[in-house]
Amino acid sequence: MKQLNPREACLKDLKSQPSETDNLRPRPPRTAYTALAKVYDIVNKTTIGYIGDISTSGFMLFSGMALPANQRRLVSVDLPHPKEGQTTIELGLRVVWSKPEEKNRQLQAIGCEIMAIEPHAKLSLLRSSMAYGHRT
Repeated sequence: MKQLNPREACLKDLKSQPSETDNLRPRPPRTAYTALAKVYDIVNKTTIGYIGDISTSGFMLFSGMALPANQRRLVSVDLPHPKEGQTTIELGLRVVWSKPEEKNRQLQAIGCEIMAIEPHAKLSLLRSSMAYGHRT
């Protein structure tokens, strides 16, 4: 798998615009995530938000900032692990959508697609999701 490099991370990658068939793919089942998992932008050194629900291909997060669709970010995520305690993983993501959160209009709900993740990080994400999530 390609090594993640913060210097190559860009805020918007025009070559990666979604194709017309991207919206036709079925969305994987989502799990409401009940643990507090902070998403941190590695390049800008800022907190983006916290995971609200999760699936095998991405997650939705709550953020105080609006992120434009198709923006790419290199992030780290602080996850609680059921046996190992707190663990941090790194991944590359693409913002798929962003809209004001229904119950708190000062927050944005942001849909993120995982674009790059190491196998051990994906396993940690899956274990955390299974331990701290429930089907919606």
